[in-house]
Amino acid sequence: MNELELLFFIKIVALVLVLFWCSIIMSIVYRKRRTAHLNEIENTFAEVVSRYLYNDPKDPLTLPEILQSLRKVGIKPGKKANVQFLIRLMIRTQRTILGENNRKLRKLYMQIPPYNTSYKKIKSWNWNSKARGIREMYEMNQFQFADEIFKYRDHKNIYVRREAQIALVVFMGWESLRFLPYLKRNMTLWQQIKIVEKLYDLYPQPELKWLRKAYKSERLFAKKLLMRIIRKYELHGEVNFIIENLNHEDYEVRESAIYCITTFAISSSQMQQVKALYDQIPNATQQGQLLNYILENSEMDLEFYLKQLYGDNEELKLSIAEILWNEGYKEKVQEFYYQQYPNVKLNVG
Repeated sequence: MNELELLFFIKIVALVLVLFWCSIIMSIVYRKRRTAHLNEIENTFAEVVSRYLYNDPKDPLTLPEILQSLRKVGIKPGKKANVQFLIRLMIRTQRTILGENNRKLRKLYMQIPPYNTSYKKIKSWNWNSKARGIREMYEMNQFQFADEIFKYRDHKNIYVRREAQIALVVFMGWESLRFLPYLKRNMTLWQQIKIVEKLYDLYPQPELKWLRKAYKSERLFAKKLLMRIIRKYELHGEVNFIIENLNHEDYEVRESAIYCITTFAISSSQMQQVKALYDQIPNATQQGQLLNYILENSEMDLEFYLKQLYGDNEELKLSIAEILWNEGYKEKVQEFYYQQYPNVKLNVG
């Protein structure tokens, strides 16, 4: 490398370093200004929400004033990043404010839709954008788009239909249960829990007519969801629906029924019905779970336990024998084992 080439190389390196440091300085300046701008948007929004929730009758805050305040800090149709930041603020605020103020805030959100940003997302071909747009809509209570969201309640993508179904619960409450019989695709356990929690948070007063209409659904996920709703709301009058599914042919439906029934202390007649269904459960583990519930929530029924002891379920006989032994029926256990093993003598201490 001659002297000219070396000099040229040094100039190139120097130029790259200059550009590199300039870009760093510009980035720092931009981030600083952007952070300051975002803080301004956040402070303006906080002031708007505060004045709206605790409105001074002598100086009421009007909707035009709210929109003007937001426009001043850059909340405009052409400023997508600013609008998206406002959406995040709206959702975060909605989640932290409860009670009457939450209802007031939902009313405010209906009046200041952020320029259809979320609506445009659900028109995207990308499933992630669709799901995100739907979630933003129901988090901000954009009820005016409920009909559009309704179209996605049974979407082929699990995340899109999950958000759409949650949106229906947010917008319609208990009435949304009437769509259960018409849903074709499966609803995951996580999704069921999310729906139950949303329903409980937003609509704590049960509307049993919609719940009972949904009982007609033959969808397995619908049965599991309804039982979880009964459990969450502690609807003692609806326990029979859970009992009816204790011997369902589907393992997961039975599992949900056994899980949900443990919340309730049922009547003696209902307990007799549970005992009658006990033998129809084809899984020994689930029978064992139900056996524990029966033991803890009913008086000692010697006839029932002897029937199980002399029954065909070999896996649970030891548990049955232990129950009888602990309840003071040692001679019944001895008698059983003498019959099974006539050459064995039991030493009872």
